[in-house]
Amino acid sequence: MIQNIMSTPAANVTAGSKPYIVEDRPMISRSSGDRVKITHTIEPGKDETGCLTCFYSPPDYPILAKCPCYDYPEYIVNEINSSRYIYIRENSIEYNQPTLQPAKAENALATVLCCGNSPTSLIVRDQISTIYFDDILMDGVRNDTRPCNPLHTFCCGGRGEEVRLESRFCWDSCYRGRGIGTEQCGPLNCIFHCCVPCVPVVCPDCLCPCAARKTIYVEDAETAVKIISKARDDARIRMQVIER
Repeated sequence: MIQNIMSTPAANVTAGSKPYIVEDRPMISRSSGDRVKITHTIEPGKDETGCLTCFYSPPDYPILAKCPCYDYPEYIVNEINSSRYIYIRENSIEYNQPTLQPAKAENALATVLCCGNSPTSLIVRDQISTIYFDDILMDGVRNDTRPCNPLHTFCCGGRGEEVRLESRFCWDSCYRGRGIGTEQCGPLNCIFHCCVPCVPVVCPDCLCPCAARKTIYVEDAETAVKIISKARDDARIRMQVIER
């Protein structure tokens, strides 16, 4: 589901705010200096556990989620789903794909035995990303949903449909590498001690996360690709005007 966001000035925002222009990197510029305009929201995908999962774990026993028939406690599932969002902004895309983590220990015994973590409570861990439209990740925006996704989701679970942001070269056979010398590159890091500048497209994320690719989980990938691509193209055209 795609929704248009109408910008309503807040009480503390002065009317007629001047544009915020960054000459050295125009894509950071904004139409208003004191706020960032959100042009669309995209409905994020939701975690599905598959047909074998029939029950939520009791709140005090989240460890049962390791069993095939149990999901995590209902309260943490609802918190994670409520924390997801995808905003298309005037110059970037911002999204949150949260996961979970142990809560802080509530007593001294749990602090000692569980290294400061609670053995029974979980909390949301936000994973927020912002990608500006001049980033190389925005070179390619495509629907990367797996074949027969509804059937796979019913049988084995899933996270929704997939939108892939990526930058390829060499006849689309390789991804560009990112962050040489600054990112950990999984098992390959112990060999190269830095991120490789070129990653074959067949290499999975778990082996080389420094490849120029990101996956965003959405409810409707085809519509999301159209919205993101149009927002990217419009922003790049506006920035070219600013550069002149």
